[in-house]
Amino acid sequence: MLYDKGLLILKRVMLAIPTFFGVMVISFCLTRTLPGDPAVYFAGVLADEASIQQVREQLGLDRSLPYQFLAYCQNILQGDFGRSLSTGQDVLDEIRTRLPASLELTLLGLFFALITAIPLGIIAALKPNSWVDHVCRILVTCGASTPIFFSGLFLMFVFYYLLGWAPSPIGRLDFIYLEPLHITGFYTIDALLVGDLETFKAAFSQLILPSTTLALCALAPIARMTRSSMLTSLESEYVKAAKANGIPAKKRVYLYALQNASLPLLTVIGLVFGFLLGGNVLVEKVYSWPGVGSFAIEALIASDYAAVQGFVLIMAILFVSLNLLIDIFYTLLDPRMGRNE
Repeated sequence: MLYDKGLLILKRVMLAIPTFFGVMVISFCLTRTLPGDPAVYFAGVLADEASIQQVREQLGLDRSLPYQFLAYCQNILQGDFGRSLSTGQDVLDEIRTRLPASLELTLLGLFFALITAIPLGIIAALKPNSWVDHVCRILVTCGASTPIFFSGLFLMFVFYYLLGWAPSPIGRLDFIYLEPLHITGFYTIDALLVGDLETFKAAFSQLILPSTTLALCALAPIARMTRSSMLTSLESEYVKAAKANGIPAKKRVYLYALQNASLPLLTVIGLVFGFLLGGNVLVEKVYSWPGVGSFAIEALIASDYAAVQGFVLIMAILFVSLNLLIDIFYTLLDPRMGRNE
């Protein structure tokens, strides 16, 4: 059994390689279809044709597309993601600097979604067709149908403009606070590590509205999958047998049913995490959050090939790696996996 599961895990690791290559091809082709000429942007609007052509040659844009793609792949293998035209900095350094801000926001939004959606889905499954179940369905429908940027603007209008409860949406910290010592890149964790509770409170308060915006969009699939998986588990033979043997209800629900319902839920959480990384792009612009999403939008406006390709590739690596990790956990935890492989 362990040997079969090991082979299955190895196959899934090997399948990740062509996925990365496919992302490189797609990102390269899509960036070449962007409107505008990066050589014109870099040379300036008042530059003459000779200067623009010189910049184009320096950037390698005068070569054929196959040559540019091979050069791009060679640079990626060497860890060179290119230099951003809009900032003048190395793309990998820019992403490394901004990525902790996006991950802190995404992970907190996912945490808010999990602590809300999972209990709600469990209660809805335990009391089907009750008012709790109907409330769950309404929240799922609203969360799935509301655009993420509208949720962000609505929360900002209510809690910042009308009520004044939330701080100004101007980034990770208000201007009166200094950034904590860089240890992990997560302001809340870094502030706690150095014992700066005041900065921690300020950084956490800036996170509440944008992370809640992400959580509202993530509630729908998590709550729906939790309810569906719990209903299936509660109606299974082993739960009925446990009830017939006099096992308490809490143990049947949280030990037997929830444990088996958590397997498909793991897959959904991986997909939701990838969705939140993509949703970060809009949320970061709404709340002036200095993450990789804002960096990507600025690069798109400037037709900055290297920055856009670097953003897409890094996001793909994060998404595929997380789902690969979830697949490995799923394979190890599910006794049915690997039997027929």
